[in-house]
Amino acid sequence: MDHGQLSMAADKFQWVFSEALLNACGKDVKFCRRQRIITPFRLGLALTATCASQRVETIADLHCGFNALFGTTITYKAFYNQVAKPHFADFARTMTERLISEMTLKVLGFAKGHAFAAFRHIVIQDGSSFAIHDRLREVFPGRFKAVKPAAVELHTTMDLLCDAPTTVVLTPDTTSEQAFLPEPASLQASLLLADRGYLDLHYLRRVQDAGGFFLIRAKAGMNPQVLEAFREDGKRLRSLRNKAFQTIHAKLPKRQRVELLVQWQVDGAPLSLRLILSWNRRTKSFCYFLTNLPSKGYPLEVICRAYKWRWQVELLFKE
Repeated sequence: MDHGQLSMAADKFQWVFSEALLNACGKDVKFCRRQRIITPFRLGLALTATCASQRVETIADLHCGFNALFGTTITYKAFYNQVAKPHFADFARTMTERLISEMTLKVLGFAKGHAFAAFRHIVIQDGSSFAIHDRLREVFPGRFKAVKPAAVELHTTMDLLCDAPTTVVLTPDTTSEQAFLPEPASLQASLLLADRGYLDLHYLRRVQDAGGFFLIRAKAGMNPQVLEAFREDGKRLRSLRNKAFQTIHAKLPKRQRVELLVQWQVDGAPLSLRLILSWNRRTKSFCYFLTNLPSKGYPLEVICRAYKWRWQVELLFKE
């Protein structure tokens, strides 16, 4: 990190951990009405500092960290009563979301004139499941009850240009992934990368209407109308035009990638997108990529390379 980035990070840190801001946050989520020694500001700063500097296994570790940071002698019971409040979780979540979103710096980029240099953000959305103790099955039910009766899913929005998550939400494993997609308005002049579990044509329509772009892995069972078809070498496949996708699926070339201009009727109006297909020799099946990126500046091979960036969020989960 150079001097400029370090200075920017310091300024952001002062903003995120502003006393007035954190105290107002505690009041807004109804965590704290009267501010005494354990104010939302002090508690938030102590929790962050303690978790960042040592291994935390019990509430007592946080209690000791609070007293050490502020030179107080607050009793364990008084400290416990604060963190046991129902709205403490709301305060901690809000503070963490602000910390994640505000403390990110742009660390990756593209040279001026590069196709992807036009985007303010390249957003990756994904989720990862984790098995937890079986006794929590009633609160956190798993999708695969025989194998994981209790499980949670970590829904993560990541900004590729910052190489950091911007939103993290923990839910039961059975919660729908699509509910945690970024708001379409937030994707203006940005690109969204997501796996096939996030494919929702109504959502894609809203992203496009908001001036956003997307590159999403699509599903095999879809059946749009094919308006145009081109082979990777540029040859137009006239026999595949103006037909339903499923009726031509068996005729699609496998030696070269294929680009189709396809259309659905969504919300009472046509939605035209690019559908790119690539044959996977190992799995003996097609990979499907759906995008609204224009063909000028974003040819077929560029689209296929760009989707590989989505693996950055998988690396984040492994870390």
